[in-house]
Amino acid sequence: MTTSTTPSRTYYDDRNLATPDGELRPESIDELCEAIDEFEGRQKPWQILGDGQHTRRDPAESVVLRTDGVDALLDLDAESGLVRVEAGMNWKTLGRHLEEEGFSLQRYGLHPATATVGGMLARRQSTPPLLRGGSILDGCVALSAHDAEFGDYRYLVAPRKASGPDLRYEFIGAEGRQGAILDATLVVWRPVAQKLLRYDDCSPTLAQRIVEALHQADSAPSWIHYSARRRTLQFALTAPGQLLRSRVQWLAKQIRPADDVDDTEAAEKRRQWLEARHPDRRSHPAAQRTFVFQITPSALTQKPEDLFGDDIEEVEFTDWTPRRATAFVQYNEVTATPPPLPDGSCWGQWRLVREEVQ
Repeated sequence: MTTSTTPSRTYYDDRNLATPDGELRPESIDELCEAIDEFEGRQKPWQILGDGQHTRRDPAESVVLRTDGVDALLDLDAESGLVRVEAGMNWKTLGRHLEEEGFSLQRYGLHPATATVGGMLARRQSTPPLLRGGSILDGCVALSAHDAEFGDYRYLVAPRKASGPDLRYEFIGAEGRQGAILDATLVVWRPVAQKLLRYDDCSPTLAQRIVEALHQADSAPSWIHYSARRRTLQFALTAPGQLLRSRVQWLAKQIRPADDVDDTEAAEKRRQWLEARHPDRRSHPAAQRTFVFQITPSALTQKPEDLFGDDIEEVEFTDWTPRRATAFVQYNEVTATPPPLPDGSCWGQWRLVREEVQ
């Protein structure tokens, strides 16, 4: 096992985290489990981190177990469309491995490129799940985990009757408190044709009309992104060739033609570009002044400055459905609390991207 007694301050400073007392870098699941067992019962606590983008726990005076070296692709079931990967695999690397094997993540929404599979599953979830919301949680059908006190847990993909109790959600969203996620099995797909559509000079109201029309026609985008500053809506539609063309034509007649329609390669490049710059990262340059809101559709008829205040630099939406949209609101200055939203416009509570660790 690679051990570092002087953890990189840059890594932790970039994420607004305290530098821990020590850092262990296991290179396999066995080494990770050994490290967890070794620290059980000691006075000095341990904390598990993938890429550290979403943690809310302070690693000060603890030893960090970094899982980014536990990142093997364990199995790909081509017939069932299931991939099993170690928890330290990051989202970008997973996409590259799948592309080499003739599969893709194209039906998932936008996720931070460097965030690990285990980290995204373990992070606290501030909103209830949403059918066809594009979350990695929707595609996780099995996982294994380890706790020093209770040992190993594994929920098998199949056969269901032999898989034991489904305790996945003891670990999903638990931030490592119930034990470390070791590997996860996700649904993946053979890639099909995509179209990248872009609407310029697009108001939030128009964007909402487009989103509603797509969902009513059972043509939900694979991913969607809206910039209030640029007034640009862009998204990827996925379907077999002729069906995809007909959906683009239908949307042009129903709402208006897109300002730009591009092919599968352009859609994948745009996804990668957006995921590399995803606002939901502790290391994002504006993380300390970015708040996240879950907005109801009725609120989107208002101008961003009327909804979030005048002191905003940018508002980005990384998912958008008829029921809710996730808004990342970047303020010009660091502020302790954002202005209150109108009654009935907020789903759940706001949070700061670079949330103060506890």
